Amino acid sequence: MIFHGCLAPFITTRLHRFPRENVEIQEVREQKPGLCFLFSDFWSRVCLVKSRGFFTFAIQTLIMNEEVYVLKIGGSVLTEKGKERKARKSAIKRISKEIALALAHTAEKKLILVHGAGSYGHPQAKVYLASRDAKDALITHESAKELNRIVTASLMESGVKIMPIHPLSGVVFRGEEPKYKIKEQIEVALETGIVPVLHGDVIMDEKEGFRILSGDQLVVYAAKEFKASRVGVGTDVDGVLDDEGEVIRKIMPAEVDKVSLKGSEHVDVTGGMKEKVHLLAKLASENSISSVLFNASKESNVYKFLTDDDDLFGTVVG
Repeated sequence: MIFHGCLAPFITTRLHRFPRENVEIQEVREQKPGLCFLFSDFWSRVCLVKSRGFFTFAIQTLIMNEEVYVLKIGGSVLTEKGKERKARKSAIKRISKEIALALAHTAEKKLILVHGAGSYGHPQAKVYLASRDAKDALITHESAKELNRIVTASLMESGVKIMPIHPLSGVVFRGEEPKYKIKEQIEVALETGIVPVLHGDVIMDEKEGFRILSGDQLVVYAAKEFKASRVGVGTDVDGVLDDEGEVIRKIMPAEVDKVSLKGSEHVDVTGGMKEKVHLLAKLASENSISSVLFNASKESNVYKFLTDDDDLFGTVVG
């Protein structure tokens, strides 16, 4: 049920008089609302729910009528992986401009951007994995943040509103999987027209102290959590290559274990292309979200991905 004109402002003004603590409680408890109103003017859902015999209003912010895209730019595109802490600044600048141009032409889309660490993370992480010293974990984190600062500065110069989100401050490994506490930061960024920029990082681990969280894991998390309509992973090759060096145009989740894939030629502590494809195949099989791997080193490909250009060449997983 959609309300426009004077009715929506009237109801929302009345809603603001409810105590904030009541709204928070109802947001948590709101499972089966008795009645919901969608206010397109305010991008909010207002639910009438029953609690302790009384009906009260609960407000849940939504990203309505807007598609969420998740894009990862690999570290091999942004850095020279064979040279420690060497950024490809011309590539970063070009990609920033392509993102800015695409977002300017597609205002209804929301973007979650992830980037790999490349030579600002993998060599340093390899040292940490050998030493298991907290000092080396910190060096890895600070190096990954350095690349993130280069990327975000370039995006800002191109006119993209961004906010960096560092996984070390919001992701913890407990039990058998990462526990993400960054949803609200991403959510608020998207609601306010800001592109959240995440990156591969070290995170706290209750058993081992620290562990590596890859950009690919962040892509899968963001795609699932925000029900992404489009997922892209930009690498320095034209897609997933077979043993003959030919691009595999489509990989179905059920076939992923049968496909022979080339691994990374550089130091890669996160599993390279093989792990990337397995994570994306799992995303497709469990969440019905397909993805495309393409060459972000080639001019205009990032723009093509963000504007749904059918000419984008790559490998579809799912």
